Amino acid sequence: MSILARKLVRDVLRQRWQFLAVVLTIMLGVTLFAASFDSFRNLTRSYSETYDNLRFADLTVSGGDPDGFARTAAATTGVDATAVRSQADLPIVAGGDRKLYGRIVGMPVDQQPDVDRVKVTEGDYLSSERPYGVLVEQHMYDHFDLAPGDTLEVVLGPETVEVSVLGSAVSAEYLWPARSRQDLFATQDDFGVLFVPEAMVARATSQVAQTLVLYGDGADAAGLDEELGQAATDTGATDIQTQADQPSNAALNEDVKGFGEISFMFPLLFLTAAGMATFILLNRIVHSQRSQIGTLMANGLSERRIRIHYLAFGLVVGGGGALLGAVIGVVLGNLMTGAYTSALSIPDTITGFYPITPLLGVGFGLLMGAAAALAPARSACALSPAEAMRGSVPITRSGPSLLERLVPPLRRLPIRWRMSIRGIGRNPRRSLSTIVGVVLSLTLILVSWGMLDTTDILLGEQFDGIQHDDAQIFLAAAVDQSAVDEVAGVEGVEDAERVITTAATIRNSDEQYATQLQAFQQDTEMHTFETASGAVPLPKQGILAGASIESMLGVQRGDAVTIAFPSLDTAVETRIADFVDEPLGTYLYIDQTELESLLGAAEPAVSRSQLSSPTLASVMVRYQQEADDDAVESSLLDLPDVAAVISSRSIQNVVEQAMALFYVFVGIMLVFGATMAFALLFNMISVNISERSTELATLRSSGLSVREINHLMTGENLLLVLVGIPFGLAFGYATSALFLSSYSSDLFDFGLRMRTSTLVFAALSIVVTTLISQWPGLRALERLDIARVVRERTP
Repeated sequence: MSILARKLVRDVLRQRWQFLAVVLTIMLGVTLFAASFDSFRNLTRSYSETYDNLRFADLTVSGGDPDGFARTAAATTGVDATAVRSQADLPIVAGGDRKLYGRIVGMPVDQQPDVDRVKVTEGDYLSSERPYGVLVEQHMYDHFDLAPGDTLEVVLGPETVEVSVLGSAVSAEYLWPARSRQDLFATQDDFGVLFVPEAMVARATSQVAQTLVLYGDGADAAGLDEELGQAATDTGATDIQTQADQPSNAALNEDVKGFGEISFMFPLLFLTAAGMATFILLNRIVHSQRSQIGTLMANGLSERRIRIHYLAFGLVVGGGGALLGAVIGVVLGNLMTGAYTSALSIPDTITGFYPITPLLGVGFGLLMGAAAALAPARSACALSPAEAMRGSVPITRSGPSLLERLVPPLRRLPIRWRMSIRGIGRNPRRSLSTIVGVVLSLTLILVSWGMLDTTDILLGEQFDGIQHDDAQIFLAAAVDQSAVDEVAGVEGVEDAERVITTAATIRNSDEQYATQLQAFQQDTEMHTFETASGAVPLPKQGILAGASIESMLGVQRGDAVTIAFPSLDTAVETRIADFVDEPLGTYLYIDQTELESLLGAAEPAVSRSQLSSPTLASVMVRYQQEADDDAVESSLLDLPDVAAVISSRSIQNVVEQAMALFYVFVGIMLVFGATMAFALLFNMISVNISERSTELATLRSSGLSVREINHLMTGENLLLVLVGIPFGLAFGYATSALFLSSYSSDLFDFGLRMRTSTLVFAALSIVVTTLISQWPGLRALERLDIARVVRERTP
């Protein structure tokens, strides 16, 4: 082994804790990259496999002339298959007596459709010999613990039929069981899907006819979406939904998108911190080894060998940490994929080994290590032997520090405080690196903590500050004033209002967006409409639109838009009165009287009595403050015409459960970030102390006690940390806002919300970490051989 190789090993062993801290930071960054990147690839492949197997529709068109459009689509180049079906939303009784507002989807009997097939996981497919046999979507099937042969009740309108469960089915449309793109978080007690013979849907009072289109392999999906979308509009279609906009796919894509962004942004942040730690450590090593470098150069070692020697430090820590991280990350990525697909009941779980992942991970680590070591290696070779052998004693002028000159009363502080203050300015390089370490540490903590704060605060705003109803009541009869009064008369109900809810597509001349429209009474107590300028009343004319619509459609306040209603097969013209800013969803809101007027004048017209249909109208209620929610819900379900009661609190619970995977992932990031922050600060503080061992030993020999030196170093380190904390909080907050902005979409508004207490606790955690980090170095000072150090310092 060469002299420099032995020196490298000895240097690493002598400063093993500092090197281990850097290895840990790089390992964590590469682990996060490999796990999230592989999960992203695996999930994308798993979804694609399921979509291909079940022939998931690329385009779903509602209303208009389904058969005519199907013929047009089938004759279009690039289209592989088409299918026509109907579906209806209506009351279903499951689990003996549980009333829910579910959906029936028409399917051909005896054979699977050409588009949007289902995978029968238990039991048998639909049969012409069993006209009342149905398949139950898997989430509903599992939730109610159903089995083949069980019975359910379906309220088709005037008649209620008893159906027999044939089995369980998985559908690409309901991998995430969402009622619509805006109702992504339906509880299993309140929403379920049945796949039934097409003839059964035809008996429902209100159904929507749909045309499903599947594109061929290699087809220009974007071009076909545009071409067929125009053709569907020409045939009078009221809703055109691409695969990207399909509710389940849109929700799952948000997760995949999150994995994709996290697989880049978080590792980049972590590796930047690791690179900074490596850079600072190697700079300190070179600075402390000036005498050794001078001796080696004076004895004939070339600059090239010395440069390679110090580059080796970076490659060892970068390559070692990255290799460990890549191995752990690949294993963790496969485990995360399995857990995710299992939690969502996705039938196909595809995992694999992607060579690009360890190559990129190890490459990142080596590149970061080499880049961090490059500057110290060059500075090592820039020294002349004579200059280097002089040692590292700084040549500075004595006298008051800059801070003392700016704040003269500081000159009257006790000497140990003035020594701490002056120690900061005597070595700007060391002080600046410590401050940068504090900034990076706070950023690592705040990015993850900010995500947790934001999610918690936004959910609170949605369910406490915007939505004020405790439940939504769906009836099996017309929702007129007498029905509202009957609901309002239930013990424990404080207030009840009729609300009209229907699928709607908002259009301007160029773009369109499928969403949901809710019509409230003018003085509603069930909803607060928050805009950029604050809460506003429901306008008597025009609509309130979700804020995302402004950018998606390129519209502004006062612009004219068209609102199409698929279930009513009509459309109206109106104007945008304002934009509402809500955390969940992008809805349209309108005054009930205004909606009745617009639809009454539409072509074809919709009468006021039609809007009282139970497929459109429901009753929102608020409970009395002291009421027992479960008891009130039970009393409401006992009313003869009540088909389902959807609790707002249960929806909030579903949202929180759906965010559980997000919380776990971000929680892991917070642990990673806190660990890296500790490693980073440990490096900074321990190296601060170790490289000043000669200076501190001299102070010991001059009569200062160990306790006084501890106070001196603690004061100096805390002062540096306190200087860095404001910059760290500001930079961490800005970085958190940048990260969260990438998650915002029409489904979720993830604008940063961070509690003041989070900033305070993060700052305190840095102070505590600093105190803990300096403890090993201060203990080492107590064991310092003063005589030896002083002899080494004597010329």
